[in-house]
Amino acid sequence: MEAYTLAGFWHDQRSRCPDAQDGTRSRALFLLPVKTEAQISLTTGHDTAVRSRRDPSPPRRRAGAMQRLQKQLLPALRAAFPLPASHFSSRLLSASTATLSPTRFVDEDALVAACGLTGAEALKASKRLQKVPSNLDAALTFLAFLADFRLSKDDIAAASSRYPRFLHLKVDETLTSQVARLRDIGLSTPEIGRLITIAPCILSNPRTISRLEFYLSFLGSYPRVHSALRNNSSLLRRNNIESEVKPNIAFLEQCGLTTCDIAKILMSGSRILIMQPEHVKEIVACADKFGMPRESAGFRYALMAVTGISPVRVSAKLDFLRMVIGCSDAQLHIAVSRFPLILTYSEVKLSRSLEFLKAEVGLEPQYIVLRPALLGYSIQKRLMPRYHVMKVLNEKGLLKKDTDFYSMVKIVEESFFKKFLLPYHRSVPGLEKAYLAAREGKMFPEI
Repeated sequence: MEAYTLAGFWHDQRSRCPDAQDGTRSRALFLLPVKTEAQISLTTGHDTAVRSRRDPSPPRRRAGAMQRLQKQLLPALRAAFPLPASHFSSRLLSASTATLSPTRFVDEDALVAACGLTGAEALKASKRLQKVPSNLDAALTFLAFLADFRLSKDDIAAASSRYPRFLHLKVDETLTSQVARLRDIGLSTPEIGRLITIAPCILSNPRTISRLEFYLSFLGSYPRVHSALRNNSSLLRRNNIESEVKPNIAFLEQCGLTTCDIAKILMSGSRILIMQPEHVKEIVACADKFGMPRESAGFRYALMAVTGISPVRVSAKLDFLRMVIGCSDAQLHIAVSRFPLILTYSEVKLSRSLEFLKAEVGLEPQYIVLRPALLGYSIQKRLMPRYHVMKVLNEKGLLKKDTDFYSMVKIVEESFFKKFLLPYHRSVPGLEKAYLAAREGKMFPEI
């Protein structure tokens, strides 16, 4: 995996533009592949390309050093990021002529090219970084520090997207102490690298270490903690272990949930453990209304479904489902108890799914109530393509009588191919191709 570091171009405009205001400087910022920390600093003769602000060289000397630095770095930039030749030359030209404030040094296009960010992500990161006084030496040192963890371009992009100040962190006592503490609690170098990509705040906030240590103890391994943080990075930022997490775990255990059940809730990304204990009690009371035993898996899913939804909103969603499905209260409770996550879907999605199932497929409300998971599948990716396959096989008399729509929908893609497509490769030519095209949003052809 290739690691990346930062190359920056400084230019004092007084050396090239006599009309420029005194002290006006501009800078462009890029990432370059590196293998060792030694490659971070390029030395030309007695002039060092990356120089501390406290010891500035004379303008002419610094300008000459920058010209030599640009000549050495431009081929590397082109090799690292194969963009049109005019791209980097125009960037360097703008870096040496544009009049910018000292803090506005992060160009969105450079972030897109260097870090792999999207345009929107680069704009967001650029604006955040422009609010902070810049220090090129600190940025270079920080990315050299990251090289030890073998972060790829995609890793840096992910961290920068989650935490726009990521590229501005400084290698100081806090950061080095954080990494040392991560090693002390048992994380390996690759695990620390993975952690940085999903929770960059771990490098700057000392309080996050104790929280991480608790989750490691509770979940039992770093891979499980990684899953939890990937789905909910606020676990390290916005909670109090003693006053929120531990009391909530104790209460859920009193409700009949096992440690394994609570761990699954945590890894799903649910925020229930980091809420105020009073709110958690309200969530449990709301889930109890569906009549599921507290020790059942359905109750666990009900907790995850109603977390973050107010009781008023839950009631409104139940009224909506009762109306669009066309079922009784008793039937609706059956549907929710079998598939509590139905409460998390938008009314627009539920309406479209029900319209397709009832009008196109011809399913009765009772059939849907007993198989509510149908409402969770994508119409384009799952329901419609598989319905057309079922229709073709039925018309040709190739489908077994005991095969219903739900049995075709619920199985995974690989099993669907083996059972309903590959056996009819010769008897129904073009069926597989038509199915794949339908999944891409194209019309299902006549077969």
